[in-house]
Parts: sequence; structure tokens; C-alpha cells
Amino acid sequence: MAKSRLDDRTLISTFHLLGREGMLFDSSEFKRKKNLVIFFLSDPQQDFLVKIEEAYGQMKEQNAEVAVVCPLSVAEIQNIHRRNRLTYWILCDETKEVFSRFIEAKKEEDVAALFITDKFADLFFQYVVNAISELPPLGDIVKSLVFIESQCPECGTGA
Repeated sequence: MAKSRLDDRTLISTFHLLGREGMLFDSSEFKRKKNLVIFFLSDPQQDFLVKIEEAYGQMKEQNAEVAVVCPLSVAEIQNIHRRNRLTYWILCDETKEVFSRFIEAKKEEDVAALFITDKFADLFFQYVVNAISELPPLGDIVKSLVFIESQCPECGTGA
């Protein structure tokens, strides 16, 4: 079974991947600015991508940016964005280079993973499973972001 290569409460490494229209996603651009919700999906299912879009506004309210890393080409990602009118990042990782930095899995194993970081790239929550249906509900992800924001000492709401 697939598993994470990262320990909780460690810093995630910076990564760069292409998104729609060849736009570069640089995870370091969000450091000290945004929490990150990063999904890794070996088989991105359209209905799940649409559900993420429906919850994206609530995640943004919690100072978060969403990225979905998939083993697809830029053209395939562009098509998914256009077809579903998605506004969050879907990232091209055709060679699974970034996938393999975060997740240990057999070559053809289906993987659905979620990593949630605070604005300092500190890993707060992670889930690595074999099916999208086994990931936490999107409402729970929003609750996790509320918790992360409550822990932020410079936001004025932390303990």
C-alpha cells in the first residue's frame, strides 16, 4: 500500500510544476502567505475535481490555495480546466517526479493523497490512500484549515 515519505510537522520541500496554459506553480511563492491543500491523484476523477471546486471558496476563506498534482500532460490539464471551469491549480507531473518525493507507491498503484500545510510549509495533516473515496470529506478539510488558521500566532487568533 502507498505511504507518505514525510513525517507530520515537517517542512515540505519546494516544488515547481506546470499548470494550465503552461503557467508555473512554485510552491515557495505561497510561503508566509497561504496555507496549501495539495492533492495527489493518480486517477483524477471529474466528479471529485468538481467537488473540490465547490469547496474551493471556503478553503480560500481560510487563507488556503489548492493544487491537484496529476500524472497528466499540460494539454490534458488544460482540457480538464476548460471542460469543468475549474479555478484552482491542476498540475502536470507526467513523470511522477514530485509524486515520488511525497509518496512511496508501486509503479501502477492507484494513489489518492492529501497534504495540508500552514503558510510556513509545515505539514499539519496528511492522508495517503488507494481511492479518492477514502480521502477525508472536503468539509473536514475546511475544518482542518480553520484549525490551522487558529494556530497562527501572527494572525491574532492563535493561542
